Amino acid sequence: MKKSILPLSFLLALSVQQVAMAQSIYDDAKILSLDELNGTARFRAMGGVNTALGGDISSVSGNPAGLGFFGQSDVSVSLNVLNNNNTTNFFGNNKSTNYAKFGIDNAGLVLYFPTAYDQNYGWQNLNIGVSVNRQNNYSAKVTYSGINNQNTLVQYMTDVMHSASGFAADFKNSYLVEQFANPEDGYFPTVLEADPKGQQIDLIAGGYKYLTNFSIGANYSHKFYIGGGVGLLAYKNTYESNVYERGWTKRADEIAPDNPNSAFTKPGTIQNKYTDINYSISDRIMSESTGYGANFNFGMIIKPTWDWNIGLTFTSPTWTTIKFDDYLDTEVHYYDNETTTSDLYNPYYSKPDGGSRDYSIISPWKTAFGLTKFFGRGLLSADVEYVGYNSIQYVDESADAMIGSDVEINDELKATYKGAFNFRVGTEVVVTDRLTARAGYNYRGSAFKDTDKGNSIGTIGLGYIFPNAMYIDVTAMQYQATEYYHQTYSLAPLWKSEAPGTDVKNKRFNAVMTIGLKF
Repeated sequence: MKKSILPLSFLLALSVQQVAMAQSIYDDAKILSLDELNGTARFRAMGGVNTALGGDISSVSGNPAGLGFFGQSDVSVSLNVLNNNNTTNFFGNNKSTNYAKFGIDNAGLVLYFPTAYDQNYGWQNLNIGVSVNRQNNYSAKVTYSGINNQNTLVQYMTDVMHSASGFAADFKNSYLVEQFANPEDGYFPTVLEADPKGQQIDLIAGGYKYLTNFSIGANYSHKFYIGGGVGLLAYKNTYESNVYERGWTKRADEIAPDNPNSAFTKPGTIQNKYTDINYSISDRIMSESTGYGANFNFGMIIKPTWDWNIGLTFTSPTWTTIKFDDYLDTEVHYYDNETTTSDLYNPYYSKPDGGSRDYSIISPWKTAFGLTKFFGRGLLSADVEYVGYNSIQYVDESADAMIGSDVEINDELKATYKGAFNFRVGTEVVVTDRLTARAGYNYRGSAFKDTDKGNSIGTIGLGYIFPNAMYIDVTAMQYQATEYYHQTYSLAPLWKSEAPGTDVKNKRFNAVMTIGLKF
């Protein structure tokens, strides 16, 4: 879900639409660069190790040198179920939201082409692989609610009015705001700020990051394996935020101290009808980022003895061109009491706002080193990976882009991200000639300069090979619980009130099943 890394002073200087667009750039940069544990169930059961291992469809997108280990063709598909659980506490009200999503995570094909006349010496094969791999699933939902007696959403709206004249001219027709006695001071709410009011926040995220890889790999004398490939990325990130509030407007005498000459204080005016009534306001932001990108990777695996593999791989930065669209609207209803849903007056609907922009994100390069030790009936493998998150860049692709317009954003990205090391370890044990058991651990170091706290995943799985060359692998993954803060809305310092929000505690469980056939 969204977590703002923009300074409050910067946000308040922008219009609502500009805030959504600016935040989207940072969100796209983050989630395009932070990949989840992905691939087939076999490699995921071993914590995602793939640098010094081969013979699996995951090699197509991992270390393409692993394609050289195939001695026959292979096709497989991987199905996934992801469950997200989010718990919140908003003004003392605890709430838990579960959100499950089913989909296809990986589908791939490897074609085996033998090339050797001598089975022990020379180039043994030149294998071709293609796979479609979901590197990220952005589906999540958070809902929280409570009674806020400290401030109101309308205060945030007046902050926006101060810097967005078009919105100000429209939103004053909601009759929830009025100008101060000195118009240069802006607007203030005509609703009760510190009165208890119900608030509910619904956040829904969706989308995906799919990478289609085309790779080749070769085997030289069963001692040296080399491979390379290109990746084509398809990306979509959707987000919807809805903040709902229901409370009471002020009486005329409560409005007068901020503007004694206000029409709200004069009986018989239209504005006066909107004093001391119940209201509801719903502020919604919807955005969608879609993009396409490309990268390349290459790798090698050396086998000095039968029981050791040494692997090395490199993946280039991914250049992704993104089209961003957003839509913003606000809706207000008026009631004669706090329990009815019947409108007292005609509702207010804001003029639809939104925009579109084109830009590119250059997500980081990465390199990994791995070792695998084989035993009589199993193996142990480990990877160390470095990801250059500090190399993330933003490029403004819009037709009206100003020279140097991307400098401020790139400076903010450099101030936010740092390079990080990831560690993966996994084991596979042959239980019987057809049944294998697997387990692994995946640790991802923090990409952010303001914390050294990473996160981890524990994995476990089984594999079974049928007599007809068909196989099935199943894996369960438990993600380390994470916590982040979601701010409901921002407030300018003049209100002398802390903006509301909640800590969101996220727990994720993932199950994957791969069905394949060797031929």
